[in-house]
Amino acid sequence: MSSSAGAFAACAVVTSLAVSLGAQTPRVIPTRYVADRFFAAPVSQHGDTILMLMDTGGGNVFVSTSELERMGITPKFMFVEQRDSFFTGGAFPKFRDDASIPAPLGTPRGQIFGVGSGSMAELGGAGMVGHNWFAGRVWVLDYPNQRAAYYETPPAPKPFGPHTIPMTLKKPLTRDDPRIQVVVDGDTVEMLLDTGATTELTPEAIAAEGEGPKVRAGAFAAARLWDKWRSKHPDWPVVVKGEVYSKADVIRVPSVSIAGFDVGPIWFSKRPNGVYDGMMKAIMDKPVLASIGGAAFRPFRLTLDYVNQRVTFEKP
Repeated sequence: MSSSAGAFAACAVVTSLAVSLGAQTPRVIPTRYVADRFFAAPVSQHGDTILMLMDTGGGNVFVSTSELERMGITPKFMFVEQRDSFFTGGAFPKFRDDASIPAPLGTPRGQIFGVGSGSMAELGGAGMVGHNWFAGRVWVLDYPNQRAAYYETPPAPKPFGPHTIPMTLKKPLTRDDPRIQVVVDGDTVEMLLDTGATTELTPEAIAAEGEGPKVRAGAFAAARLWDKWRSKHPDWPVVVKGEVYSKADVIRVPSVSIAGFDVGPIWFSKRPNGVYDGMMKAIMDKPVLASIGGAAFRPFRLTLDYVNQRVTFEKP
């Protein structure tokens, strides 16, 4: 082998190794961790930090119109839906190189939208990144270490096992609302994996659930499932009208089993059956009866593999 050929071969090996290592090293993104929820925290070219709730159960990428304008984007009105105005902000903005997040791969690809500031303020930030932003990638949400990252090159899928379970999607890159199975009181319940699940609690509910911010990660259950738990277990504590705006009752489920781990207690807020029989049924690959997020995920590091439709739970 000539010296030039040898050098080429060595370069190829180094390049291949770099690609391999790159595939195995997730890229950490700027975030803030608030009440068991992740907020993406990219910094605009103007130096402003934009907090966006990382919501696997949400849709598209939304930022308040005032925040878009601060980034130098002129929102263009699109339509009104459910009493809120929607605007297009065009192509996903370029954030500062040392504090950026990736553009969405899902439909609508690479787009950002504007909404009124009120709907975002309820969640605790100026915006949200939803299911289509997570789509097509492999993410690591490390709750104990409060760190979020993604693989620029998806790694090989983890084999299914006790702690790696199906996370199924209706139509990858179009409808990527993830469904998992959770065992509650011996029954397997189909649930939305909802990292953005947020509740606002009354003082009575805070006293029951434990001190902390009134806006925090929550969990939700369709009325017929919630009522079943209540009827079967009258000893499970309930806070009547424990949520501020919905006036929903909340119930303390002592333990749930997710991917081979028991975790709890988890407080579930009651939601009308129509939420799950209507909108949720339309966007999921199969009907679900509940939504679960950071309230249950706080002990775990999750690897959300949207490419291969599976999620791994680990205790760091």
